[in-house]
Amino acid sequence: MNKDFYKTYFEAEKKHWWFRARRNIILSLINKYKIPKTSKIFDLGCGSGYTVGCLQKLGYDASGADVSAEAIEFGRSKGIRNLWVAHGSEIRPPEGEFDLILALDVIEHIQDDSGAIGAVEKALRSEGMAIITVPAYQWLWGVQDEVTHHFRRYTASSFVKILKQNSKFKIIRKTYFNTFLFPPVAVVRILSKWFNLKERESDFAINNRLLNGIFYFIFNLEVYFLKFLNFQFGVSILFVLKKND
Repeated sequence: MNKDFYKTYFEAEKKHWWFRARRNIILSLINKYKIPKTSKIFDLGCGSGYTVGCLQKLGYDASGADVSAEAIEFGRSKGIRNLWVAHGSEIRPPEGEFDLILALDVIEHIQDDSGAIGAVEKALRSEGMAIITVPAYQWLWGVQDEVTHHFRRYTASSFVKILKQNSKFKIIRKTYFNTFLFPPVAVVRILSKWFNLKERESDFAINNRLLNGIFYFIFNLEVYFLKFLNFQFGVSILFVLKKND
């Protein structure tokens, strides 16, 4: 991630509509799958650790790691515990340590995505679970992918192929999400390509107080709908996986 982007990212984790709604979706899944408060949860690629802090406040034994020393130091300065700097897809504790691992929009940042999935599987206890989100559709590639140094975007089928080739994970849930905002996101990405519009710092720059409220309301509706259905398309893809020994 570009160094100039960190400050924006730190502020966005707490307030930006996309982070807030995605966090609500993840917390809803943790509740749906009845992850007990005694569980050890690890957030791979945790950024400044805002989600780790939220889980700690809820009573979970949560920890996280990120490749950015600046991001980790910022999180620690905010009182978030159990954060450390990682190297690539490193998960420092011994294999079989965690009950739940989160990899939220992080696999696309790692060149060896197969290795990252293998590391997640090894770090889980028997019957442990993983929640993974990745960006969808290579044709949606845009400024956000470049500024955050993505290697790729996925389809649900392409990610399933990687899972089957490199792990024994059982797929509990597979769905696209950020579906309701898919049309405007697609239009912005396509027009930006056609007219070579790259002057904005990131997609987070397309935001103000009014838009933040509107987009959050629309995206957050998916928290309810994802309780009983899977979406067939969207800006992102979500997998719930279980370690299958």
